[in-house]
Amino acid sequence: MTTPERELTSPALWWDGIPRATPEPPLETAITTQYAIVGGGYTGLWTAYFLKQRQPQADVVLVEAHRIGHGASGRNGGWLMGSLEGLSTFVSADGRLAQSVRSTLNQLVTDAGKTLSEAEIDCDFHHGGCIMAAARYDAQTDRARAALENFRGLGFSDEDYQWLSPQQLKEKVMVAKPGGGIYTPHVARIQPAKLVTGLTKAVKALGVRLFEHTRASSISPGQVTCDRGIIHADHIVIATEGYSEYGSPLHRRIVPVQSGMVATEPLSGSQWNSLGLHEQETLADFSRAATYLQRTADNRLVVGARGHYRPGGLPQHSLSDDDALRRHREKVAQSLFPQLQGVTFTHSWGGSVGVARAWQPHVLYDRATGMATAGGYVGEGVGASFLFGQTLADLLTNIPSERVQMPWVASRELTALKKWEPEPIPRWGFNALMTTFRVEEWLASRYGGSVPSALAAKLCDRITPH
Repeated sequence: MTTPERELTSPALWWDGIPRATPEPPLETAITTQYAIVGGGYTGLWTAYFLKQRQPQADVVLVEAHRIGHGASGRNGGWLMGSLEGLSTFVSADGRLAQSVRSTLNQLVTDAGKTLSEAEIDCDFHHGGCIMAAARYDAQTDRARAALENFRGLGFSDEDYQWLSPQQLKEKVMVAKPGGGIYTPHVARIQPAKLVTGLTKAVKALGVRLFEHTRASSISPGQVTCDRGIIHADHIVIATEGYSEYGSPLHRRIVPVQSGMVATEPLSGSQWNSLGLHEQETLADFSRAATYLQRTADNRLVVGARGHYRPGGLPQHSLSDDDALRRHREKVAQSLFPQLQGVTFTHSWGGSVGVARAWQPHVLYDRATGMATAGGYVGEGVGASFLFGQTLADLLTNIPSERVQMPWVASRELTALKKWEPEPIPRWGFNALMTTFRVEEWLASRYGGSVPSALAAKLCDRITPH
């Protein structure tokens, strides 16, 4: 596909044409504060926001190594989900999630929408739910039914995760090979860059001191040493996720995995009639490597997919992605929707998401040292960071709440997070995993229930992280 002649201001749709405020000055001196937050993404911003909501007079400082929203928060898929990665690891003795956990997750999207409204943050929030579809080959139907059984086993009801027959699926979205699926109301669509800029404006108005282009070279209890200044703080929150580089206690405890997206030109009403998503639902199919789509407020289709692991386990700082990855994501879009043939894809971009060794999210607070962190979202951080920002604010201000009793919250040292194996083992492992997924998908889409397809599926079942 060709790109229109209009010159893009950014390869990422979210930032294309979005005016950026004048950068906040870097920190160039020694300062003292009550709360220091390292990282200017959603987790850091929401934590700052809720700290000021709970303690309006508190002094809160946030530092960011680049521009606020530089990382995954400014370039993600725009799904605000009432769910978390690895829910099965948080079950009670009966194998189900506690009622309080399910209620917290089910209420998350509604609570986020209310907070965004109160804070007057316009980020194209639309609570349209999500369709998880068996969409491209027969094996996806079995995965869809297994996913529904898993949700039922965790204790969720039909109101939370509803089965869609092939006909019901077609009424919602016209995918290539509708084999049934699941609908959940617990997802909203947002525009990531608008959320970053709106939240930045909100925390600044509350009195949070912001410093951009300020890299934290060393973080220890009570002190954040930056490239040109020092912060002395009673409490420190590390909110750097996949950008936890050398000098951070989280270095090699959270590693960056690459993900990327493509976006079409704005589609006409007749084109959308042929595609569906009339309620502006988000969409995923049951591929092993996450595939995530949304219909944007300006009627584009945005398609994202997991990518690769960079040499040395380094995060991606550029928004630009290479042509091979762009072509792969366009092919994914066209395999889901053959009716996109001839549609122009105008944007292609990529970036890093953070993955903990346990492949599950966490909130940690070491009261003895005043150090805290939250992350390990595995790409589900838009909604999780909202919940975890509230949780960190509750912990830091010693406010009792149901949130601090959640099973992903722990009182322990940050270094208790397990480190990843030394490089290049994680790179070999992740890239081998993705290659195996692609082989399985190729076999399933061409040879259906053949013996090679079945063997590939069994292998993928065994090696998929849980």
